[in-house]
Amino acid sequence: MLETVHHTPGRWQRREALRILAVSAIALPAAAGAAFAEEGTKTTEGGAWLLGDNLSIAALLYNQGAPNDSVDRFLSKAKKIAGIFSLTIKPFPAKAGSSASSSADMLHYLIAGDGAALGGALTRKYDEGHGALFEVAVKSNLLILLYAPGDSLGRSIADVIKSRLTAIHLPENLWSNVVTLVNSKGAVDAVKQAVFKMHKDVADYFIPGSG
Repeated sequence: MLETVHHTPGRWQRREALRILAVSAIALPAAAGAAFAEEGTKTTEGGAWLLGDNLSIAALLYNQGAPNDSVDRFLSKAKKIAGIFSLTIKPFPAKAGSSASSSADMLHYLIAGDGAALGGALTRKYDEGHGALFEVAVKSNLLILLYAPGDSLGRSIADVIKSRLTAIHLPENLWSNVVTLVNSKGAVDAVKQAVFKMHKDVADYFIPGSG
């Protein structure tokens, strides 16, 4: 499990992260929904990835005080995918009195609480690979807001990406650049762009045209 780290991004960094997040989540193609019935296929694996991606971006936008329509844009996609899987997304935690407490509550929701429970449900419904894809999609998106060169949170997330995706034999070219950049203390912008590319490439690998 990832450790709880109290990062406090500056005001400009938060605004920039919100702008990037608002245009970067991956949508579910309209034609993909019917194929979810084919349990255990690359389409259901892609759905697990897209669920984790859209849910975590909606959660991060919500936690950073983004407009409701920006949050709903991605939360509605996540709910649609969850519904296809016959799963329900529990509400985000109510915001606490301080931003640090709210951020800690949201991190718990995503990596150990109600949000993370969706990954467990996917594992039970399909297999560990589906749960791993959901987990990596969620945790890698945390790098967009929380990564700082050389910090322990980044290294923890890089370890999760490598261990989970190696275990399910996902081609290294889809994800290894993120791990390499984080472990070599790469620049913040370079890591963000690598995360965006990884999310697109993995989505396209499972559901061509979705990234």
